Amino acid sequence: MPPKQQSKADIAKKQKLVEDKTFGLKNKNKSKNVQKYVQNLKQSIPQPDAAKIAAKKKKEEEKAKEKELNDLFKIAVSQPKVPVGVDPKSIVCEFFKVGQCTKGFKCKFSHDLNVQRKGEKIDIYSDKRYDETMEDWDQETLEKVVESKKNEYNQNKPTIWLVLGLP
Repeated sequence: MPPKQQSKADIAKKQKLVEDKTFGLKNKNKSKNVQKYVQNLKQSIPQPDAAKIAAKKKKEEEKAKEKELNDLFKIAVSQPKVPVGVDPKSIVCEFFKVGQCTKGFKCKFSHDLNVQRKGEKIDIYSDKRYDETMEDWDQETLEKVVESKKNEYNQNKPTIWLVLGLP
């Protein structure tokens, strides 16, 4: 059965113990006896594997390269200006859309993509039916509208004979 590997916590405790034992020693680098004692204490602590350290370093380098590439090729995004009286939380954060918002919950814009689908608020104080006026119409358009209204009126108006039931 292979020997059991020590946990990181145990290794950290032993390193702390070595530091504590060697703290008060004077002339650590001059006296041979003290140097041997310090070396024996340091050897009692198992050193981490060189392979693990190299793998960890390689991972960190890959992350750094990926971050650098993302920074180099990131899309230029600009946040729209919020008109006066509009809640910024009703506008989706442009940086969040492309995955670059670093503010998180502190961002004044919304990170909910469903907000965009809700649309703008309806103005209940203005009547949309009267936005178009007849002043801009030419003679041809006016005649078309009059003819269509005449046809609608004649279709919807029952005749007297049908109401009375006479043949």
